[in-house]
Amino acid sequence: MNSPTEQHLGAAFRDLVAEQPFIPDAAAIAHRARQDRRRHRIVRAGIGAGVVAAAVAVGVASTVPSAPARTAEAAGAHASKAQPSKAQPSVSPAGSTGTKPSLMTLAADVAAEPRPAGDATLIERETALAGHATIKVWDLYTDDGRCFFSQTKAGLPAQVQADNNQGDGMFGREIAAAIYAVTGNLDTAALKMAWAADTTPVPGWLSAQLKNISAGGLQIDNYVWESSEDALIAGSGNPQVRAGVLRLVSVLPGISVVRGTVDGQPTLTLTAGAAELGLSGVDKADPKVATGVPYQEAITINADTGVPLKFVGGPAGQAGITVTYVVTRVNLADIAVGKF
Repeated sequence: MNSPTEQHLGAAFRDLVAEQPFIPDAAAIAHRARQDRRRHRIVRAGIGAGVVAAAVAVGVASTVPSAPARTAEAAGAHASKAQPSKAQPSVSPAGSTGTKPSLMTLAADVAAEPRPAGDATLIERETALAGHATIKVWDLYTDDGRCFFSQTKAGLPAQVQADNNQGDGMFGREIAAAIYAVTGNLDTAALKMAWAADTTPVPGWLSAQLKNISAGGLQIDNYVWESSEDALIAGSGNPQVRAGVLRLVSVLPGISVVRGTVDGQPTLTLTAGAAELGLSGVDKADPKVATGVPYQEAITINADTGVPLKFVGGPAGQAGITVTYVVTRVNLADIAVGKF
């Protein structure tokens, strides 16, 4: 049985396929996705499955050019001159689960990187749902928190010229929470990240969950994970954002860390399961009780830089939705006049 999130994401993806060509209302889709994910929370046996709010329709971006899949020249844009760190985090061998301290080690290494050149990140994003053709779109995230979206690369200049900002301030708040987490109190950072989707004060019930965050299965675990996904991707052009997200994710109880490779790059795959996302099955004897195989979300990052490369969501062992990213650091002014 599919999780609520899988059903919502699948429905959204099928709608996009059926309606092409289309002009998506990205902000509205993101708002709906976040409403959906917050609606499916504690269901007696655990929390409802999560969702990367913009993964299907709006777009979440991987940034800074650490991936060797495409050079700056091939991407047609200006690459950052920042060099990947050579320090190796203390992760486990390929195919095995690592430890949380490995994320803290990598976070410290990433935090020491220089900020790359440019003031925005261009993303070629390809989304695939099992059984359907892939959809490729283009996202542009600026360092000041704006987000521009186009079905085609050629369509981005018009979006920038019209200042058709899709961000609505949410990504900026998530990015700010991640930056705070680099040197700030992690409890405070967790609350900032958990409540970044809202502009109202952090509620008391959420603050009260901090002392039990390591137990898993709470709203705060889910909120921190999902907003951290957003921040990691939308703010990846800033090493401080990547470092802060790694520190925050390290406090979540259900995250597994596995070493691997993608296109010759060393990678870490961070997977959230039942502790952060709940269970996808239903107890037939008591339909209100969730059980069975947990829905999972996994972000694969470069093991040297923390740059995200791929998102996968679906039941354990299955790839329901896969999002891959080709990223390039750029200057917003160049995009506005079509120089990319």
